[in-house]
Amino acid sequence: MTTAHAPRDVRALIKQGLEHPSLLDRIGDDDDFAEAGIGSGEVIRIALSLEEELARPLGDEELLGLSSVNAVAALLAAKEAV
Repeated sequence: MTTAHAPRDVRALIKQGLEHPSLLDRIGDDDDFAEAGIGSGEVIRIALSLEEELARPLGDEELLGLSSVNAVAALLAAKEAV
């Protein structure tokens, strides 16, 4: 049950941080990373990639909110809006 509506570049960024990138192909945009089997170390790698993409550190609330594909997409969309 995949709903890959997030932009392809968002999913590509997330896949960089995963030990098993193919796992993301089975995750919908709103599915919770932890419930889908993505570990905390992988979320940290996703956060580091996001920080590099955004060219700034993520705040505490942003880090806590990294729980789905759509959450990552929202942070990247905010960069595009600036």
